[in-house]
Amino acid sequence: MIRVCIIGNSGHAATVTRALPKLPQVEIAGWCRAWEGEPMTEVLEDFGKLGISPTEYPDYRQMTERAKPDVLVVDGLFCDHEEMAVYGLSRGMHVYCDKPLALSLEGLERVRESAENAKGVLWAMQTARYDPWFYTAKCLIDEGEIGEIRLLSARKSYRLGQRAPFFRERDLHGGLIPWVAIHGIDFIRYLYPKAAKQVLASHSARSNSGFGSLEVTAQLMLLLENEVMAQVSADYLRPANAATHGDDRVRAVGTEGVLEVENDQVWLINSRNDGRAPIPLRQCPMIFEDFIHTIEGRGSGLLDLPESIEDSRLALLSRESADQNALLQC
Repeated sequence: MIRVCIIGNSGHAATVTRALPKLPQVEIAGWCRAWEGEPMTEVLEDFGKLGISPTEYPDYRQMTERAKPDVLVVDGLFCDHEEMAVYGLSRGMHVYCDKPLALSLEGLERVRESAENAKGVLWAMQTARYDPWFYTAKCLIDEGEIGEIRLLSARKSYRLGQRAPFFRERDLHGGLIPWVAIHGIDFIRYLYPKAAKQVLASHSARSNSGFGSLEVTAQLMLLLENEVMAQVSADYLRPANAATHGDDRVRAVGTEGVLEVENDQVWLINSRNDGRAPIPLRQCPMIFEDFIHTIEGRGSGLLDLPESIEDSRLALLSRESADQNALLQC
C-alpha cells in the first residue's frame, strides 16, 4: 500500500480524496489541520462518502513521525508550502503540494534544490492540465490543428466569496498572481511549453471588499520564445449569482486556425471546422491518479517537476513586475 498523509485543505487537497476510488493501492494514513480552525470541509466530506475515518493528528510533524507516509499532501497556508515541501522531501517522501511552491524566488530555489536532490517526486497541484477541455485543447494543438501558435490569452475569474482570514494578509497568501493568475500561466505553458523572455504585469487591491491587502485584479503580458505573445488576466470580481464559482478561458491563435476553451468546452476554427459546434472532449487521468502512477513508473507525462517549478517562478516574477511597475527579463 502507498500511505498518504494530508496537511490542510486550503486549496486543492480534495483532488486526492476524489481520486481514491481509482487508486485501491492508496490509503490515507492520517490528516491534520494546517492552521487553527481550518475547516477541512471538502476532505472531511469525502472521507464520509468513502466510508473511511483516518486518524487526525495535531500537527504535520507528529503526523509524519507516527504515520510514516510515502506521500505528503501539502495544502496549508500558502506561506508554508515551501517549508512543508522541503520537510517532506528531506525525509524521503513524495510531495504533492499546492501552488505556488513558495512565496519568494529564493524560497522556490530552495524547493527546487531539495526536489532535485531527493528520492521523492514533487508536483505542484496544477489541476487544469487534467481538465478534459484543456487536455483536449493540448491534444489538438500537438496534432497541428491550428498550425504554428502566434498568440495566446488566458483568463481566470473567481467569486471573492467568504475567504479564510489569511487572505487579508499578503505575507500569508502571496497575492492574486501567485494563487490565481498562476493557473493562467499554466494554461499557456501547457499549450505552448516554450521559454518566457519578458513579463510586464499590473495588479490592484482597489474595490476588494475590505479584504486587507488582497489584490482582486491583475493583468500579465508575456513575451515567449519565437516572438509569441501571451496575456493572462485574473480577478476575484465574478458576480455572486454566476452559475459557477470560476470562469476559465483560453484562446490560442495559430497560422492555420484558432482554438478557444470556454464553459468547459473546446471550440476550433480551421480548414475543417467552422467553430459552431464544440469538439468532442478527450479523457485523461485525474491529477492525483497520475501522480501515483508517476511514482509507480507509469505516468502520463502531463506534469513534472520542471513544469511545476517554472509555473511558480513565472508567477513570482510577474508579481515582482507588478510590484515594481516594471518590465522584467525572465
